[in-house]
This record gives sequence, structure tokens and C-alpha cells, in this order.
Amino acid sequence: MSRILLKLCLVLFFSHFQGIAQQFPSRQYTTAEGLSNNAIRALHLDSRGILWIGTENGVTSLENGVFRTFFESDGLAFNSCWAIAEDRNHNLWFGSYGGGVTFFDGKTFQKIQEKDGLTDNRIRHFYPYQDYMLVGTEDGISLVHLETLKVTTLAGSSNDTDLNYTAGFWESNGRLFYSTYRRGSFEIIWENDIPKTRKINDWLPIYAVFQESEKLFLSDKGSLKSIPIDDFIVGKTPFESQESSVFWQKLSGPNQETYLLAAGLFTKDGGVFQLENGGLTSLNERFGIDSKFILTGVLDADSGLLYLGSKDKGLYKVRIDGTVIYEEFGEKEVKGIAGNENLLGLLHSQGLEIRNRETGKIIQVQNQKLKETQSNYFRRFPEKIPEHMEGFFELDPMISAEELEFYELHFQDSFFWLNSNLGVYKIDEAGKIMTYIPVHCYSMGFTPEGKLMETNPYAGVRVYDDPDNFSYTYFHPDEPSTPLQISKVVTGKQRTYLASVFHGFYQWDGKNFISYVKEGIWAEQKFKSLHQLDNGNILVGTEFGKLFQITPYPDFKVIKHWKSDDLQGASILGIESYKNVIIVITEKGIHLLEGEKNSFLDEEQGFNQKVFLSTKRIGDVLYIGTSKGFYQVDLPKFIENQKLEIQLGITELKINHQALTNEYFDWFVLEGNKLNLKSSQNTLFIRFKPIGTISSEKLKYRYRLKPEAEWTEYFSEPNLELPYLPWGKYLLEVEVWDYYSGSMSVIPLLDFSIERPYFLRVWFILMAISALACLFFLIYHARSRQFKAKALMNQRLTEIKLEALRSQMNPHFTFNAINSIQYFILKNDTKQALNYLGKFSSLIRNTLDQSSKSQITLQEEIDYLSRYIEVENMRMDNRVTWTIEGDALDQKNDLRLSPMLIQPLVENVFVHAFPPNHPEPKLTIRFEIQVPNQLTCTVEDNGVGFPTDQQTTHESKGTKLIREKLMLLPGYSEDNLVVETGDWGTKVRVRIYF
Repeated sequence: MSRILLKLCLVLFFSHFQGIAQQFPSRQYTTAEGLSNNAIRALHLDSRGILWIGTENGVTSLENGVFRTFFESDGLAFNSCWAIAEDRNHNLWFGSYGGGVTFFDGKTFQKIQEKDGLTDNRIRHFYPYQDYMLVGTEDGISLVHLETLKVTTLAGSSNDTDLNYTAGFWESNGRLFYSTYRRGSFEIIWENDIPKTRKINDWLPIYAVFQESEKLFLSDKGSLKSIPIDDFIVGKTPFESQESSVFWQKLSGPNQETYLLAAGLFTKDGGVFQLENGGLTSLNERFGIDSKFILTGVLDADSGLLYLGSKDKGLYKVRIDGTVIYEEFGEKEVKGIAGNENLLGLLHSQGLEIRNRETGKIIQVQNQKLKETQSNYFRRFPEKIPEHMEGFFELDPMISAEELEFYELHFQDSFFWLNSNLGVYKIDEAGKIMTYIPVHCYSMGFTPEGKLMETNPYAGVRVYDDPDNFSYTYFHPDEPSTPLQISKVVTGKQRTYLASVFHGFYQWDGKNFISYVKEGIWAEQKFKSLHQLDNGNILVGTEFGKLFQITPYPDFKVIKHWKSDDLQGASILGIESYKNVIIVITEKGIHLLEGEKNSFLDEEQGFNQKVFLSTKRIGDVLYIGTSKGFYQVDLPKFIENQKLEIQLGITELKINHQALTNEYFDWFVLEGNKLNLKSSQNTLFIRFKPIGTISSEKLKYRYRLKPEAEWTEYFSEPNLELPYLPWGKYLLEVEVWDYYSGSMSVIPLLDFSIERPYFLRVWFILMAISALACLFFLIYHARSRQFKAKALMNQRLTEIKLEALRSQMNPHFTFNAINSIQYFILKNDTKQALNYLGKFSSLIRNTLDQSSKSQITLQEEIDYLSRYIEVENMRMDNRVTWTIEGDALDQKNDLRLSPMLIQPLVENVFVHAFPPNHPEPKLTIRFEIQVPNQLTCTVEDNGVGFPTDQQTTHESKGTKLIREKLMLLPGYSEDNLVVETGDWGTKVRVRIYF
């Protein structure tokens, strides 16, 4: 009942007060927004929710805020489009003015022209009828069969004159008719499946014909004629007429109201008109239409939108469902709104306007009246004027009425309270000023008992027991809990709450204030807006766009926190609530918060004037004051946007920068959602769109390529670039966030796979492994052969070098032996010479035998050294006592070493160590194993040694030969051969690896 009463009161407003100019929100689209041309000749909303716009230069589609244009190059018969229709198969027909008909089945464009049997290439109207599409041209009627596209010309309809263009089709009682401009009106009759014409009326001219129930409306050059259909069929002349522009189309509104669209031929008197009770009312101002040439229109009943096409200013979109209505308030700023379901108070820059919904009266309390009240008070009660030093904010009584500045409007106990820079006023519903308080107050409120609470930015708070007598309780700013710099005050059932711009949140418990900051309850400090919910919780908006929902003290708790990123805009201008919905107004638009839903509405929903100054919910209506007027929002309609099942379709797909052709698309949407791509086809570009009618253009998207992958960041343009994807299977999912409804949907957009590259397939890998194995084997085999050959060569070179060294040692030893034999001969000791010669010859044979070997056993080395020592000792009359010992002798048959390695050291002993007079010469050879695989041989004598300074400058030939031989053996280092000498003798230590 309350909603019915409210609507009735609004009707009373319209009928009684001419000064109230309410508007439906509108939006204009031109070539700047994507139209192909600003001259629009035809509009059609198809069954898919796509708006088709026929212009004088191309056809444009509008779907969910996205424009797409088609020209002759895309397949149109001609760029100038004057008619659009949809047949029962949901195919589209575009009628051009000059190129014939274009038939579109969602995949291809097909031309139907005069050469195909069309009566004329200049198309005026389409009319789907049974199995045909009737084509009204500039001269005659053609019928095109929907299935075969065969063209039949209606006999007798053509007259070879430009005065014969089709003005429109209409039906009555199962009979089909059409009217022409200057040849009259005809009935189309089928006889034996052959269509014929019969003239029914000669009345002319007819620019357009409209059917309204049982009546026809005929558009003339300067008037609108009407006549009952039955009378017109029998040839009667229209007699009802009213002056008007030239009407071209009729539309039915959402409540079956009738709209007529007009464009004068030579006058600027067209636009949008409502036909009601036989009269015409211009709706141009109410719809916000500034063009006088409106040729076509279409209604989107589901969205409550009316689209209008103009001849000169593009496309208009008007929201006519009554959800949002804007009233231009005489260019006045609406700074405060308050009241109840019967009274509405509007505080504006020139005073206070009070509207009584019951009586329809409007009362103005002008600034001058408020100024007079202030002046009279100061003149009559100078003793009551408060001083600034008493803690009152400074008030300048010399401010003029034109300089009055208003801050807030409150409605308390059936009275309006307003605060300004000239004082606080209490005004009744008749506009009478009941109380004046001479205080300058930015923000005020009331206690639950109804007491006025006046705040001072810097000097505390006053709670008035009796405002008329200026009786109050003062709370000094020096008290720590006294509120300071208050921006908003709201009153609950038991407490009053205050928000400060710098000092946080306060609470009045009936006797005292509680500072949430001082008491350590809540540390937040900068607040600008405040609202109490029906459940007692408080909504608090901060200076920088954050919003909190709290349970107040003593059970304080932050229930929910919306960050500044959750809300569009930098600051919260107002907070209201309706049922379970929180309404947040920012400088960008309006948020509706309900649970986890976060909807956002702006100019797309009709809020074109966004300099919001005040807000107030009264019953089912939300009022929003702006710099030039105010909005009235029908909240039940406004918040009922249900979650839509959004679907997405791919409209463009490029693979490696090559676009798929039209054969893969149906109605501009990719057929199927699966792709199998080659390994080289790994770069994709995808353009997609929401399918069907979406209530909002505010959609955001993010995607992931696999269900287990992370989502990307949100983006606005419905384009995806996926470069250089690795092989594998992908499920491209897109999450759509509808910022209008606050809903989110996850939609699988494309299921595709990229095959493995050939070099990653099993057969290729096996072949590659086999080839690599063969190659490795060949390389290994070749390298092995090279290594063995090189090793053999190195071994042979070593042997050659060793043999060369041995060849050097053998002559040296032989020379010494011959000297010994010569020594015996010179002594005439024949027996000794023969004995020596025999042992020498045996030693020579042994030497020759070992010279051909690379290695000999330690036993063989010991035997050789023993023979050699015996031979050398004979030369010295066997004076040298010698021994061969050591722990290595236990393995003398197992250890192998290079032959003739130790012999030069022994030779040095006999040559250099023992002079003829040396007493008790002694030689010790010791073989020891101190480290595994390492044999140490020590040759020690008690001879004369050699001088110390010769240790570094002289090395015997035998020692040098041994060192060179050791260098050819593995593991050589400088300490492999160590010589120690002194007056005690000489010790030579050789380390040999075996």
C-alpha cells in the first residue's frame, strides 16, 4: 500500500506542479563511441539480445557495450541501411536504400537484388509473414521465401514512380494490408498460392501507418490522422486529426504506453511523443533527447531500456522503467534531504523546500526569511547572543541572505532542523520557523530522548535541554572524552554516535561521552560518514574510502572491513541501508553491498550527474542530492538485479597471428570449444564477448590455463594473448566479475591441446638415444683405439729412452771392467785376470739379457747387483764388506721394477767412495716397502763422501742417468732421488713405484 500511495503522490506532483521537471536517465552514443554514422535509419533488437543499428553508412551491432560495424566490404549489399528485421528462423534481413536486401544466417551474407527478381533496390520496410519476408520498397512489394530465398514480386504493386514507396504493413482479422505514400492502401490476397493486391482506400498521403488496437493512425505531413480499421478498409476517410510533426514509427512502452517517433521534413518539431487519451505529449525533455529528428526506436523490455535512433545525433539509450528518476531542481544544489513518507524536505542553496505528499503542497522557506529571523533575534535578544570566548564557534551576524551556507538537514519529531553559518533553525511542516539558535554549527544531531546535540569543531559539545530558552549542558574540550571536529552524528534507540575527522569514534550513553581512541577501544581516527543499521550495528566510512561495520561498545567488534580497493572512488560521501543491503555513495557512483556481493552502479544505470552532495533513504525511495537536482531511486527495483548466468563466446581467434575464417563461426561466435593444435601452433590471440543481454558494461575478467594454475590479475578488455605456449593440454577458464550485479562466474572458454614437438615424442627420443649410443660407441671405439695407440707409442718411446739410457750405462760399465782386467794383466796376475774375466763375461751376458726387458723381478735385480759387486770388489782385492737386506726381500719374487736402476749407484760407490787406503770399506743396500706400491732402495757406504758445495753443483753421471730414468717412470717427483753425504760416507735413497 505504501508503494502504491507513493506512486499516487508522484502522479499528483506531476499534475499539480509544472515546476517539477523529472527526467529519465539517458545516454547518447555517436561516432565517437563507435557508431559507423550518426544518421540512424533502423533499429532492431534481435532474439540474441544484440541491438542492430542501420545507419546511412554501414550497419553497427551493439552488444554489452561493444560496437561492431559492417560495410559492403564485409558482405552488405549497400552501406545505407533503412530497414532491419528478423524472421522466424532467427536470421537477419538488412534493407539498404540503393543496393537491395542482405540476408544473414549467422555465417555468410547473401545479397538479394533487382537482378534476383526484387522489385526495387531501395528498401523501406520488412514484414515477416508466414513463410515469407515481405519487402516494402520504394516502388512495390516483393516476397522472399524464408527457406529457398526465391523472390516473388507482388503483382500490381509496382508503378514505376517514386510516389509509390511502402509506408507500412498492418493486419486485421487475419487479413494482411499495406499502405503506400501516394497510391493508397491495399490488401494482399492469396489465390491458388499466388499473391495479388486489392485497393481498399485512396486516401493519401501516408508517410507511415500505425495500428493501435482497432484503430489506425496515419502520419501526414503536418498532422496525425486516426480512423477505425473497419472504416478505413471500406474506403472511408479519416476525420480525427491533430497537428503534429511527421511520425515514422510507433513503440509500446513497458506498461503498454504508446510512443510515437517524429522527424519533420522541413521543420524541427520532431522527437519522442506519448500518445495518451488521444493527445500527444512531448517527452524530449523528460527523456533527455536533444534531437528533433527521431526516425526509429526499439524497446528492450527486459532491461527497461528504450533505444532511439536520430537522423543527426546518433543513438539514445533511455531508462524508462522508473527505477531511477532525476529531477532538475532549478540548477540548485541539494545539500540536505530529510523527511518521512508524507513530508519531503530539500535543503538547497536558496533555502528549504517542503513537499507534502498528502496535499501536494510545496512550501518554500527562502534564505531571506531565515536571514530575517536571525536579524530579529539579534535585535530583540542581544543579551542571549553567545560569545566566541564562551566556547561557541564564531558566527558573523552581518552575513547576507545570499551568503547563507547550509550544512545539514534533519527531521526530528515532525520538525525540520537545519544548521548553517547563520545559526540553527527548527521549522514545522508548514514552513514556520519555530526555534532559532544563534550558533554556527557544522554538524549536529540528537540524543535518543530527542535532545539537540550541537558540536563545535574545537570547543566541545552542547546538549540542549530547552533550545527555545538556550538551556544546555556544556562538555568542555579539555575533558579527554569530549568530541572534537565532528563530521557526522547519528542517533540510535539507546545511544548517539559521533564520527570525527581526526579524533576517531565517540559514543553518548545518556550522561557522558566515550572516546574509543582515548579508552583504547578502537585506534582508527579519521572518519567522514556514519550510519546505523536496523540491527544496531554501525557503518563508519573513513576519509580515504575505507568502510567498517562495527558492533558498538561495550561489545565492540569490527564485524567487516571493506578496504579502499573494494570501493570505487577515493572518498565515501554517504551511507544508507535498505533491508539487508548496504548502500555506499562515492564520487564515482553507488555500491550495493550484500553479504559477499559488491555491486557498483554509475552513469550506465542513469547516474549522469555525479556531484553527490547529500543522501537519504525514506521508505522505499533513496534520494541523492546533486549540484543541480536530485535522484529518486526505487529501491525494490534497484536492488533486485539477480545473478545472471553469463556465457562467453569467442569472436576472434588467431593462431600464430593467422585469423580463423568465418566458416568456423556462427553468429560471430566460434563453433565448439575444442582445438587440437600442432606443436608449431603455440601462439594464440583470443577475443571473446559475453553472449546475450547483460545488464552492465562493467565486466572484469581474469583467466587461468589449467584448473590447478593461479588466476591472473583482472582486466577489462576481453582480449587474451597467449604467446609461445609449451606443449600439453589446456583448459582456458575465464572468471567474469559483473560489477553491476556483484556476481562472479567461472566459464570454460576453450579446451585445447598442443601436441608434443617431434623431438619430444617417444619414437624420436628412442631414435635419438640409439643414434647417440651408436655415435658414442663409435667415438669411444675410435678414441679407445687412439688412446691405445698413443699409450703403446708412449710405452715404446719410454722403452726406447730406457734402452738408450741402458745403452749409455753399458759402455760406461764395460769401460770400467776393461780397466780392471788391464789392471790385473799389468800385475802379471794371470789367474786373477782369468777369474775376473770369467765373472765379467757372465755379468755381461746377464746385462745383455736384462737390457731387452722393460721390467725384472727384485730377485733378478739382487742377483745382478751381487754379480756386479763381486766383479767390482775383485778389482779392490775384496776389501769391501757388502750386504743386501730389507723387508722387501720377502716379496723379491713378486716385486717388479725397471732393470739396471740401482747399478749406477753401486758403481759410484766403488769408483768414488773408497780410496786405496780407506779402512774397512762397507756397502749396504737396503730394499724396504714403507708405503703400498712404493719400494725404497737405500745405497749407503762409509766412504769419503764428497764436499758439501758439490751437492748442488755436481751430480755424477750415474746419478744423472738414474734421475732421467726415474723421470720416465710413473709418480716421479724431486724427492724420488735423495743424496746425503758427509765425512761419515754417502747415502742415496731412491723411491720406486712398482
